[in-house]
Amino acid sequence: MDDPDDAIMTENRCSGEDVLEYGFFSKALILGRKESVGELFRLLQESYQQVTLAENSGELENLKPEKQSFRLAVMTDSFSETLSLGLVNRVRQNFDPEKMICLSTDDDQEKERVLRSAGLIYFGSYRSFFAFAEKIINQTLTGHQSRSRNAMESRKDSAKALEKRLKGRSLSLKSLFKRAVFRFGAIAAEVLARVIEIIVASVMTLVFVFPLLVILLFRRLFAGTPVFDKRIVSGAFAKPVTVFRFRDISSPFCDLPLFLELFTGRLALAGTAIRSWKESPAVPENAYIRPVKPGIVSLWDIRNSSKIAHEGQQAIEWEYVFRKHLFYDFMLMLRALPVMLYSENSEISSSHFALLGLNLNNLTMDEAISVMQRTLDEKKQSAIYFVNPDCLNKMVSDREYFRILKTGNYVFPDGIGLSIAGKMLGTPLRENINGTDMLPYLCKMAAAKGYSVFLLGGKPGIAEKAGQHISETYGVTIAGSADGYFDHRSESDAVIGKINSSGAAILLVAFGAPLQEIWIAEHRQKLLPRVLMGVGGLFDFYSGTIRRAPRWMREIGFEWVYRIFQEPARMWRRYVIGNPLFLYRVMKWKVFTQSNSK
Repeated sequence: MDDPDDAIMTENRCSGEDVLEYGFFSKALILGRKESVGELFRLLQESYQQVTLAENSGELENLKPEKQSFRLAVMTDSFSETLSLGLVNRVRQNFDPEKMICLSTDDDQEKERVLRSAGLIYFGSYRSFFAFAEKIINQTLTGHQSRSRNAMESRKDSAKALEKRLKGRSLSLKSLFKRAVFRFGAIAAEVLARVIEIIVASVMTLVFVFPLLVILLFRRLFAGTPVFDKRIVSGAFAKPVTVFRFRDISSPFCDLPLFLELFTGRLALAGTAIRSWKESPAVPENAYIRPVKPGIVSLWDIRNSSKIAHEGQQAIEWEYVFRKHLFYDFMLMLRALPVMLYSENSEISSSHFALLGLNLNNLTMDEAISVMQRTLDEKKQSAIYFVNPDCLNKMVSDREYFRILKTGNYVFPDGIGLSIAGKMLGTPLRENINGTDMLPYLCKMAAAKGYSVFLLGGKPGIAEKAGQHISETYGVTIAGSADGYFDHRSESDAVIGKINSSGAAILLVAFGAPLQEIWIAEHRQKLLPRVLMGVGGLFDFYSGTIRRAPRWMREIGFEWVYRIFQEPARMWRRYVIGNPLFLYRVMKWKVFTQSNSK
């Protein structure tokens, strides 16, 4: 802005009665450029008595935290700073807003997952926000249940006033036409979805449900085994719904009777996850999840089956609710088909499982991060390695590599091949843990605890670039970086000196397997960082040198296909030959160990 007096734009619409009714909770803060957030500014003006706009970091700093108590903070990608966990935490620390929202046109799913984890009530695009604006703003005007009855009544009145103002806006012919088109489109999509559900239900009933039902009725006649198991699940708006499953039939065939519920409309073909009635707590975060009809196919089930549901069910369900539309549901059902091939529904799991003579740690992502936090807090040192099918193929022929892996404090399974191996061995993988997925959670923990990170490896400049991105995105301190192009025999001591003098608590080594594990094992006695981790090509992903496969490809276990297209000359042998070879070795090892155990 040219006029310094207008550096921070604030519109105050309070009357005396408004101040008494709303108190200081009536203020909202928007971070973004005036020309980009004008519609948002006007919308909040109808709900909040004071709306303040800060266009850049300087204007944000000029706000006096002790005099500003905002009920809502809306951060947009038109703000001068990149949307990041650090920015979210700074706004929360300085202004303590009761509710926080992020709006972004960026389709960076990693950034979305990080920011969602910061406790936002909403993260999404401008388009999806305005589609649900009335509901979202209504929730921002709703406080905690522990407040007084008068405050509750005040919030109810404010919500009703908001609804009245929104409905009472003057409507032009153009706006009426837009609303009519929007409503017609929504009704048409709903009708089309119901038609598709009825068709799918009819086909599944005739081809699978009815023939299997006849077989099970004969089983009941001769063996006395009941045909169905009954289960009460949570339907739309958390209403109890009784559904049936075939008894003593393996998954996914036991769930075939669910398709009959498509005729009744109590379940959808695609929706939120089916869960037991009253299983989910009555918390505000579930306000947008509960009204949605549960589906036979859900985003949570897909990610949970592919073992990459690290952000938790609630965050995944939120993501689905705000992305839901007809085409998205169709693509979700397509994604569910390959996932069925390697999904594992067994409840039996162990914290360890043996594979090709190597003991792997079978933990969830949260458990793995807790392990590293305990290592850091207790000032111990741990060497942490990740193994994928290619690593285990190398291990078979390289016995020194095998010996080094066995000396690691923790060895985590990485990749869809390990999920399939776990299913083959009857030892289900709890979660697919790899360095690339782990890094955001590790950095979040390190930032909260004040631990710094050193990046070692990659081509010159790659580690530095990755460190800058990691620091900006996750708010963690990068103590230093160094490339991996040095003589490991004669120059390692100098590199170790640089690492130790940086004061880093966590060392990420990206030489590729098995060089990184060999280097860590040889020099861990000299290294001061307490967490030593081999991370392969992680720096290439976080520096932007190599683009990682889209989330949907990772969900269906096809990340390896994406990597072949990126680097066919280097990757085709690893995956086209290496993956089948690995599964052959797993099957052979299983047969060999079982025959020896008898």
